[in-house]
Order: sequence, then structure tokens, then C-alpha cells
Amino acid sequence: MDRRIGIIGTGSMGSMLIRSFIRGGAAVPRQISAANRTPEARIAIAAETGIQEAANNRALAANADIIILCVRQPDVVPVMQEITEQLTSNKLLISVASDVPVSELEAHTPARVVRVIPSVTSEQLKGVSLIVFSEDTAPADREKVLSLFGAIGTPVVITESEMEAYTTLTSCAPAFFAAMVREFAAAATRMTGIPSNEAEHLARETFIGTGALLEVPHTSSADLISRVATPGGITEVGVHVISRDFPAVCDELFTATARKHASFRNGPSEE
Repeated sequence: MDRRIGIIGTGSMGSMLIRSFIRGGAAVPRQISAANRTPEARIAIAAETGIQEAANNRALAANADIIILCVRQPDVVPVMQEITEQLTSNKLLISVASDVPVSELEAHTPARVVRVIPSVTSEQLKGVSLIVFSEDTAPADREKVLSLFGAIGTPVVITESEMEAYTTLTSCAPAFFAAMVREFAAAATRMTGIPSNEAEHLARETFIGTGALLEVPHTSSADLISRVATPGGITEVGVHVISRDFPAVCDELFTATARKHASFRNGPSEE
């Protein structure tokens, strides 16, 4: 099916989606067009990938079947207002802004709307894209979105009320996991004297290998722990430390991200 995909915003997320859609086989370059308020960014991604350049947001929206808004949360409504004449009921609008609910998107357009929160891991065609469909989306719309984001990872359909918690667990998590690797390596340097660059390298390579083991079908985290942490052994002692102390850190992480989501919903006074 020859679908025309227009991406507004070619910052890190927009550019990542363009590369991943092409790499994952979701679309070929001629099917993708991009617009950006900074011409240099638009020109650069077009030169890199062979996609089409749109002169402006209105031109892009007029010629695309699927319009993906890859702009910051404060810019979502202004961009929708800019292209309001092009956002007709036969268009499918996808927003990747973290705290703009489907209801707000629907209030500004007759287009069918979908909310998607991808992960940076989609750059490697891995990870999860969270999807919330509006009630107006047709089965064909759902098929298109699931096909598009299924080519760059695992699409998971959720409800609007689940979005905040699921975002912490998926799209935010690569930064959390990377921070854990960094702190694990830093502890090795503090406690044992291993040079920091070597500790970082060892921890990173082991983390990558652990992820590959967890990709094996029917392998759970508990399975992997039991394989490595033999009863009464050295690893088991460390697992006990994590089981005892780490849950409080994770609880605070979810509490802190929930507070931040609330601040975005309710305004600066919540900060």
C-alpha cells in the first residue's frame, strides 16, 4: 500500500522515526516527506535519507495521508492550528508529544487522531511504542498505525489513563537503565579502584549481553537470576542487596515521574 507519511519536526525524535521507518521497511523514502521550522535540519535529513522536503507545514499536511507531529508539547496546538485547513476528516494525525491527551487533540481537529509514545530504542528496531487510539479511528487506521510502528519495535495499545505509568516503564526507561549502568560502574571504581573507563566498558558490555539473553523466548528475569545466582554463592548475596534496597529507589522513580507529569498537566504552579 502506497501510504504518504508526513513528519512535522525533524529534531531527534522526528529524524529517528524517519531513519527507523526506512530501515524497518515501513516505508520507502519517496513515501515520506518532512517539514521543519529550521530549513537546515530539514535539508540535512532529506540529504541523508532521500525523503521528500516540504516547503512548510501546510504543504506537508495537504499531501500526506498520515501526519506525524514530532514537536514539543507546547507547540502541538499551535502547529495544529497552523494546518487546520489541511487537517480534514480523511487525514490520520499522530502525535508523539508526551502530555497532550487524545481529548485535547480531538478538540482541535476533525481528523482521526492517535497518540503514540515511541522509544529511542526504536532506532535499533527494538523496544515498545505505546499507542492510544481515539474512538473515531477506524479498523483500517489501527492497522496502518500498528503496521508502521510494528516495523520499528513492539506496538502496545493502551488506554489514556495508563499512559503516564507505561511511559515511565518504556520510553523513559532507556535513560534509567543507562543511569543504572553508569552508577554500577562508578561504584566499581569507588570500591575497587577499577579505572572508570574500564568499569564503564565492562558494565555496558555485560548489560548488552544480558539484554540479548532476555530476548531468548520464554526467558524471564527470574529465570536469568536463577541461572547466575547459585544458592549460597557470591552473586546471590548481591541479588539480596538489590532486592532489599532497590525497590525503594524504583518506587521513588515512579513517584517523581508522576509528579512531573502532573506539573505538565496543571502548569508551573505544580513544580
